[in-house]
Amino acid sequence: MGYKKAAAACLVLAWAAASVPAQEAPRSLLRKELLVFGSGQIAPPLRDIFRPKAAGTSAVPRAGKPAAKAAPVTPAAIAPSFNLNISYIGSVKSGGRTIALVLRGGQTVSVGEGDEIAPGYKVVRVTAEEIVVEGPNAERKTFALQGDRP
Repeated sequence: MGYKKAAAACLVLAWAAASVPAQEAPRSLLRKELLVFGSGQIAPPLRDIFRPKAAGTSAVPRAGKPAAKAAPVTPAAIAPSFNLNISYIGSVKSGGRTIALVLRGGQTVSVGEGDEIAPGYKVVRVTAEEIVVEGPNAERKTFALQGDRP
């Protein structure tokens, strides 16, 4: 009798094992089929994302479309654009060099002659009374010292 029970139990286990589908190995979270394998060299960037885009044409040519020719721009049509908004709040003279303290976007920035305040805007001259900044179109603007002088 014990033999029949053992045989029946083996049949039930064999049937249960056969009816349960085989489990797949767990899939990795990394989808390797989407990775692009190449030479390991990265192409140079098309443009500097921190510099303002030049007005007019796109830097990236579109595939399938002919490139549109830009209308010639005469020098009279270009309006001077000096878009830098700063306040000259003080200066520090150290080692024969004058460093300007400038308020730009709510932050105090220290700059000297030849430094770039913002992309395309370069400090030309710093004195105790004023700072001269050259814009992207070689246009110069003078910012006087703000506030009271003792």
